[in-house]
Amino acid sequence: MRRLEIPASLRGLRSRMRRRLEQPEEAERPPREHLRPEFLAGLKRLDLRAKLLLQGFLQGVHPTRRRGFSAEFSDYRTFVPGDDPRWMDWRVYARTDRLYVKRFEAESALRATLVLDASASMGYRSPASGSYGAPAFTKLGYAVTLAAAFAYLLQYQRDRLGLLAIGGAEDKAKNAPPSSAGCHLPPRSSRNHVLRVLQALSALRSGGDAGVPSALEAFAARERRRGLIMLFTDALCHRAPLLEALKRLKHRGHDVIVFQIWDPGELDPVVPPGVSFRDPETGAKFAPLPREEYDRRVQEHLAELRRGCLAVPAEYQFLQTTTPFDRALLRFLTLRKKKH
Repeated sequence: MRRLEIPASLRGLRSRMRRRLEQPEEAERPPREHLRPEFLAGLKRLDLRAKLLLQGFLQGVHPTRRRGFSAEFSDYRTFVPGDDPRWMDWRVYARTDRLYVKRFEAESALRATLVLDASASMGYRSPASGSYGAPAFTKLGYAVTLAAAFAYLLQYQRDRLGLLAIGGAEDKAKNAPPSSAGCHLPPRSSRNHVLRVLQALSALRSGGDAGVPSALEAFAARERRRGLIMLFTDALCHRAPLLEALKRLKHRGHDVIVFQIWDPGELDPVVPPGVSFRDPETGAKFAPLPREEYDRRVQEHLAELRRGCLAVPAEYQFLQTTTPFDRALLRFLTLRKKKH
């Protein structure tokens, strides 16, 4: 059997691949600071935050960024001139001195919509959310950064991406971009569309009472094509209408992931004596509850919401604004793997 000639463009790669395999395991670990909220909160540009976040995540999941998530490995075949070198398995080549190309099973493109709750409560940020003077996210800032990373990940997979912003307020600052409050961008896969989604996310500001359950009901009624719905919310509303809206989405054939985002100060509040509270959405004022009663109600609310989401069934992930972003990204990939 005649040995296959190695193309000139690929010569010398064997020794480089062997050196790569001999490197210590730490060399392939992700730059962890790219996944920490306190690092990303110091960056003003949303596109830069999302790209650094996704880069750090991808480097941790795979040794090389050239492998996509939207193709399932099938088997190998012998390399022939004209094949794309990106799909060669260099580890096999380093061991056997033969060139093989990976083959993948084709998958249909995913249709995903990012749904962001931009109500006034999402603009909350407590002193407890920053550690040692590090910058901290509001709940909406955390949600927007995570959603932008999903936008790049979906583009990386050549999937269709849409956006639904529920509620929000105009930015009254001078030369502020146009408000994206209440915007709806149907799913598309073009690069220009992804840029429009990022622009809308960048312009999103918290404000008012979003009415998340009613907005989801309206969305379920008009969105007839099945897809993945990713909801980013603090879920500080009545549970029954929210869970009913999620059931409606599931009944329409959608897969649903709920990312409930809270500030650490909401789980462990520090309340000085004599302080009263005001609801940022309704303006109503009220006295703080005794700590034991507050903790009981918080745990009951979180437990009932989680139980209700799993009964829908919908994927549920509780996140704090100090939680590394890779937890949410891994939940998305886990769901994607289940569906294929």
